[in-house]
This record gives sequence, structure tokens and C-alpha cells, in this order.
Amino acid sequence: MRRTAPTVLLIAALVSGCAESQLAGSLFYMTPYKLEALECSELKKKAAAATKRAKDLDQLRDKASDSAAGPMVNVMVYGPDYSKARWEQRLYEEQIALKNCDAPALSPEPLDLSR
Repeated sequence: MRRTAPTVLLIAALVSGCAESQLAGSLFYMTPYKLEALECSELKKKAAAATKRAKDLDQLRDKASDSAAGPMVNVMVYGPDYSKARWEQRLYEEQIALKNCDAPALSPEPLDLSR
């Protein structure tokens, strides 16, 4: 009985990392209100960089999972960085949507010079 308690606690700690809430992730990885001051072009650059970082880490995780210790390496080594890159990617995309950065620019109405 005494041996199973630490094992159960270890498994619970490892599995609990899979269940992050959106609020906890955004507060843990990003400074609140940091993104509101950024312009659309800068937000898009940062979102692209976060997406590239997440893809690179995903490739490293796939490569590591081929070995016997791969799952442990993924959790301990690549897990925090991958999670941070995914949260940054989500937060930048949410801010892009909030600022409506993908909307076409409104062109001014043509002046009526015939009057």
C-alpha cells in the first residue's frame, strides 16, 4: 500500500500537465494586456514565429518518440517549450481575430466632383 501512493501521485502529476486551462496558460506564458499594444503586422509576424516554433518542436517530439525513452523526453524536455509555443500561437491568433487584422482595408468613398 505504501508503494502505490507515490506511484499514483507521480502518474497524477504527469497526467495533470495534459489538462491546462486557457486562463492558466495565458497568464502563465504571457503578460496580460501585452498584446493589445501591438499592431496587426507585428502580431502576424509573432504568430508566424510561434507557429514555426511549434512545428519545429513537433518534429523533434516525433523524432524523440521513436526511441524507448521518447515519451519521457517529450514530457520533460520538449513539453514545456511546446506548450508555451502553442499558447503563444493561440493568443496571437485570438488577438488578430479581435483586432480584425484579416479584414480588407476600407477604401475611402470616391469624391463626387460633378456638383
